[in-house]
This record gives sequence, C-alpha cells and structure tokens, in this order.
Amino acid sequence: MRAAYAGTKKTHQHDTILSVGHDHSHSGHGHSHGAGRALWVSLVLTVSLGGLQVGSAIAFDSLALAADAIHNLSDGVAVGLAFGAAWLARRPASGARTFGYKRAEVLAATVNAGFLIALSLWLAWESALRIADPPTVGGSGVAVVGAISVVLNLVPVILLLRAGARDNLNLNATMLHFAGDVLASAAAVVAGVVIAVSGWYEADGVAGVAVSALIIVASVRVLRHAIRVLLEVAPVGTDPTAIGRRLAALPGVRDVHDLHVWTIADGFPALATHVVVEAGVDQHAMLHTIEAVVRDEFGIDHATIQIDIDHANGLTIQPRLTPPRSAP
Repeated sequence: MRAAYAGTKKTHQHDTILSVGHDHSHSGHGHSHGAGRALWVSLVLTVSLGGLQVGSAIAFDSLALAADAIHNLSDGVAVGLAFGAAWLARRPASGARTFGYKRAEVLAATVNAGFLIALSLWLAWESALRIADPPTVGGSGVAVVGAISVVLNLVPVILLLRAGARDNLNLNATMLHFAGDVLASAAAVVAGVVIAVSGWYEADGVAGVAVSALIIVASVRVLRHAIRVLLEVAPVGTDPTAIGRRLAALPGVRDVHDLHVWTIADGFPALATHVVVEAGVDQHAMLHTIEAVVRDEFGIDHATIQIDIDHANGLTIQPRLTPPRSAP
C-alpha cells in the first residue's frame, strides 16, 4: 500500500510516540562583528552627510538635495533601528521567549521599508509640484554636493554588502536606504549639470520623482519579504507539498500530515510534521532518516517530527456529547 501525503488533515487513528528532532546549531543566524562595525560607520557618515546636505539644499534652493538630505537623515534612524534589532537577535532564548528575539530584525526591516515608502511618496509629490512651478536652483553647487554625496553613500553600501546584506533581511533593508541615497545623489548630480548647462530648472523635480519611484519599488520588495516571514508563509523556493510527498515516499511510511513549514527569522526556516509509520518500523531510525532528508534535500535544520504508529484495527471511539451521570 502506497503512503499518502494528507497535508494538514489527519487520516489515521493511531497510538502516538512523540519523537522530537532539533538541530540547534544556528551559527549563521547571529551577526558578525563586521556587521556591527559596518552599521556604526554608516551611522557616522549618515549624520555628517545629512547635515552637509541640509545646509547645501537651503543655500542652493534644491529639492533634489533636500530629498537626498532627508533620505540620509532617515538613514540615521534606520541604522539605529537595525543596530538595535541586530543586538536583540543575538540575545539567547529564555523563559517564554523560546526563540529569543530573532524576529526583531524582521520587525526592523518592516518598519524601515514602510517608512522609506512613505517618505518616498511624499518626496515624489513635492517633486511633482516643483516640476509644475520650478524655482531658480544653483545647478553647479547642486552637482558638486551631489558628487560628494555619491562617494560617501557608497561606503556604507560596500560595508553592508561585505557584512552579508544579501543574506540578511535587516541589513538588506538598511543597505537599501543607502543605495537609495546613492541614486538620489547621482540624480542630483545629473540635475545640477543639466540646470547649469541649459537652465532647465524642471530637472531638479524630475530627478526627485525618478529616484522616489526607484526606491519605492525596491522597498516594496523588502517589505513583501518581511511580511511573508511575519505571516509564517513557507520560505521562498520551498514547496511544502513536495516535502510531504518526499517523506510519504520513504519505505515504511504510511501517512504524512499536519506538515508546516515557516520562517522563524530571516535565514532560519523551520518544519513540524506528523508521520505515521507501519507497525514494526524502527521509529528512531525513521526519525533520523526524515531529519536527514529535510536537512540535506530541503535545507531545513530546525525540524520537529512526531512519529506515530499505524494500526490497521484502530480503536473506534464514539463522541460523547454529554458527560456521564454520576452513580446514585
């Protein structure tokens, strides 16, 4: 008889032996000291550059520089939030917090991405108004300050990428802030050159709208990823049905049900399932086999597996709608 994968539906009556398998070696989930240094350097550069851009935006009456300055100052908040979340994520599990504070980074990424989207929408609106009624802008000064900003904003991007921003949602959201600032600064350079050469002052507003649109698109991607984690959706690229069918195909397995796959924190997938085996099957050996399949074939180290024994002649228990009367 071929084994069945029943999703989350229980299909057998059986006695139960609870077998739980965990691999707690999540060495890759903490942040290295390199990430901490990258965040601190980014914070210092952000605050310094933001101050320079605020003064320059006022001096040259440039919304492109003002947009860049606001992004930089918002990055200071983002870096502080990311640093605090990284510190919380390293704290060990204790008491009621059985997974510690690992999702603090996901929450920080959600807040950062949402804030950046709201800020970019406001800047896009202000830029659109400036296109309709462009003021006189000091193009040469805008171009010079924009060029300085490009260089200084590239430093945090490089540092965060080296610290693992591609593989960590929190660092990625923070790096996105600085990548947006690089774009904003580059746009300010272009707008400044265009204004200085042609006198087309609308270029300042056009640059603001273009940069805001690019940042919104990238931020939505990060926000969507964070929401998937918070809603405990299966990790991207992981098919729970494929896992269930693979386990059901193992020799001695009669049924796989109540299978759940989710992400506890970025880069920390988890799985829980019930597996019904044939009578006489070595349950401990089956547990280790399933753990190996889940780990080696699907990349999930943290697995909780309940092994159940199948009985062809299971007990039939009628539902009791009312409690029995006590004896007289």
